Amino acid sequence: MRVVVVGGGKVGSLLSKRLIDAGHEVIIIDIDESRCRVLSEELDATVIKGDATNIEVLESTGLEGVDALAAVTGHDEVNILVGLIAKEYGVPRIVVRVSDKRLARMAERLGLTKAVAPEDITAEHIASLLLREPILSEFSKATTPSGTFSLLEFVITSSSLVVDRRLSEIPAGGDWLVVAVLKDDQLKPPDPSLELKEGDRVLVLARAEVVDDVKKIFVG
Repeated sequence: MRVVVVGGGKVGSLLSKRLIDAGHEVIIIDIDESRCRVLSEELDATVIKGDATNIEVLESTGLEGVDALAAVTGHDEVNILVGLIAKEYGVPRIVVRVSDKRLARMAERLGLTKAVAPEDITAEHIASLLLREPILSEFSKATTPSGTFSLLEFVITSSSLVVDRRLSEIPAGGDWLVVAVLKDDQLKPPDPSLELKEGDRVLVLARAEVVDDVKKIFVG
């Protein structure tokens, strides 16, 4: 994939590194010359110094052939404007950082893929949104006398094996369990009658030995 990252700060640089490590082509735009210099030295990415709200700067990335764009500067209005320009150029997946929830809802109504609040911003989360990865993160591990456990987070997609299935219909083993489901921004307990829908986020606690098996169940 060819991905444009607007904003080379902490999140932008970590996101770019995550994408590069996954084998994707990354183009970074940042207005700060010294930051661009550091990014050029540290990352295997094309780095452009410029104002991303300038259409000529965005066009210099070959915007019409870009697969995804993330705008993660510290300015809501810049991120939304860049996202809307990218949408006009036909970029299929656009994620923008927006701190104002009203603006975030408006941005998504205008057709941007996802507006992410600052408290939800992690490089891994944004990468999963850009790349449509059903596994959001394996964000916690704990070792106990009975073994090592991982806390996994999945997002249910239209191609997930468990989409439109109740929890009671999902084959379960003694080495893992669903601990919660985030549905429409509400945390739900793992009721067996709860039906998983596209966009739901599922938290699963699993022994380290069965993590790959659990991923196959929720991803395919």
